[in-house]
Amino acid sequence: ERKKLKEVSKKKDKEELFYSFWNERDPSPETNKNELMEEYFQRVVYANENFGRGSSDYGWETDRGMIYILFGPPDEIQRTNPSSTSNMLYQVWSYYKINKQFVFRDLSGFGDFNLETPFFSAGF
Repeated sequence: ERKKLKEVSKKKDKEELFYSFWNERDPSPETNKNELMEEYFQRVVYANENFGRGSSDYGWETDRGMIYILFGPPDEIQRTNPSSTSNMLYQVWSYYKINKQFVFRDLSGFGDFNLETPFFSAGF
């Protein structure tokens, strides 16, 4: 699907591919509403509001934003507090239904959390 989208140059054709993508994933095609598409865009909004790093960065571009958009809110978040021996902050997001944990580390101390283990080597 991504390859098809890259091959298309006309805006109208890209728009048709976009709607085709979401229509194929509609959990209840008999209704006028596509719940999955709505959930996706709600997650993007949440990520932008909660995980952005600055005025020019969008939350969906961050590691936490990406994980949130793909998997939704974690079942549990464990956070570390800075101590006198270490200023490093961690967040561990646990998803029990898929039996996965994602570890984010803030190296700068300014809330810029990066995924500790690259996503593609996280067992997917």
